Amino acid sequence: MTAADDRRPRGIPASWIAITAFFALVALPRPAIPLIDGDVYWHIRAGETVLDTGAVPTVDTWSIVGEGMRWTSQDWLSNVLMALGWRLGDIGPTVLSFGWALLVVAGLALLWWAYGLRRPDAGWLGRIVWLAAGLIVAGPVLGVRVQVVDLTLAAAVVACLWAFEADRRLRWLLALPLITLAWANLHAGWPLVFLLGGAVVVGELTDRWLRRADPLPLRDIGRLALALLACIPVIAVNPNGVELYLYPLRTSSIAAHRDFVSEWQPPDPGTFIGQVFIVFTVLFVVPALVVGLRRLRAADVLTMIGLTVMIVLGARFLLVAPIIAATAGLALEPALAGSGIGRRFGPLLARLGRPRRSAAYSVINGALLGLAVIAGLLVTWMRVSPAAQADMIDDHMPVAAVDWIIANDPGDRPFNQYSWGGYLGLRVPDDPIYIDGRSDIYGDTPIREYADAVTLRSDPAALLDSREIDYVLFPRDQPLAEWLDDSDAWESVYEDELAGIWIRSAGG
Repeated sequence: MTAADDRRPRGIPASWIAITAFFALVALPRPAIPLIDGDVYWHIRAGETVLDTGAVPTVDTWSIVGEGMRWTSQDWLSNVLMALGWRLGDIGPTVLSFGWALLVVAGLALLWWAYGLRRPDAGWLGRIVWLAAGLIVAGPVLGVRVQVVDLTLAAAVVACLWAFEADRRLRWLLALPLITLAWANLHAGWPLVFLLGGAVVVGELTDRWLRRADPLPLRDIGRLALALLACIPVIAVNPNGVELYLYPLRTSSIAAHRDFVSEWQPPDPGTFIGQVFIVFTVLFVVPALVVGLRRLRAADVLTMIGLTVMIVLGARFLLVAPIIAATAGLALEPALAGSGIGRRFGPLLARLGRPRRSAAYSVINGALLGLAVIAGLLVTWMRVSPAAQADMIDDHMPVAAVDWIIANDPGDRPFNQYSWGGYLGLRVPDDPIYIDGRSDIYGDTPIREYADAVTLRSDPAALLDSREIDYVLFPRDQPLAEWLDDSDAWESVYEDELAGIWIRSAGG
């Protein structure tokens, strides 16, 4: 240790309080959402199937429309993790909400770290702004959903790529096949490995051709390309084997997704979600691209454009917004630092980022830092405590209606709301459901038949009769509910503020 090291101030700078507050009071509570997404319940049921049987299901035996169809359970490991959390009892949903929120925190932390590698002189406030903006845009698709795994693992890929660009060490490339292996068993978002890595390969070659941005040497570009090639065989190391290679193509080719499932549709500019995305694009993406033509690597430009186009094509991809925001920050931060505002406030922010010699100052900052962590945990607990979980699940899932079904046994062939199929199946596993969120199993025809019937574009009676439906579980505020009330063939036997149940009338 040198004399200069001895004289260097030590302690907790004020900036650490803001950084901790961001992660504890923003990044953790925001994605901590009760189990109100209908898909989580069929994921739990699938995970329990693996735990009970020791095998990953390959054929659908749960639903009326999918009976006997091929099931590529590409998210089997995530399902098992959900099932393990669910088995903890009343605290289980809270554990799952906390756990999935921590996945988001981990993804943001990886981006924070990688950003610092790409820009060693980066300010702390800028990173908070970029990641907070991305979190706001991604917020609507977060929660206890397997897609959240994609954010964490995509952030890990970006971290490896940016670290390699910063110091050229092979260990970052060796990590890519390991990330791909985990991804191939957690969720089918693994094509992002090749999209993000491919953007770097193409971008660096472009920069070499244009003689700009201090590109990677050809040897290192070749190493990255070889690492990506090594990821390809790793994908087959999963219970579905080589079947997983075609899964993303088959799923994305289901046209009914875009017509019926809202998360597969583009963000609607008429909704709050769509408007937030537009504002994000105008304030962050477009300015970064304009500035980035001079400041960014071509790989960064390709990454921003590619991920933004993904969101434009489907709202489910909003979860990659933090990566877009962090990449945009690489261009925007130097521009802002050189502006009049940056020159005015830059020295102040730098001082807040440096520790002081005063022990009292560090003690106070340490206490404030601890309070931020405690406050963040308390806020998160209030959002997803067992009591909060129960109230929110009651508001979104047909809890009382399914209680009635279990008590009264109206039959064993239901027709249910698409988003309630997972919940019904988890609660009444001995009977088939009609349909649930596993749209990748069903394909176009069953989904379109269902959608046409519930929106009255076709005669519901034809579908209900052909499928020999015994009872209908559906929201009271939908067109199908009004049709059932008016039909002589169906009789209402239960209703609450959320759901109704109809059985065939005596003369039906």
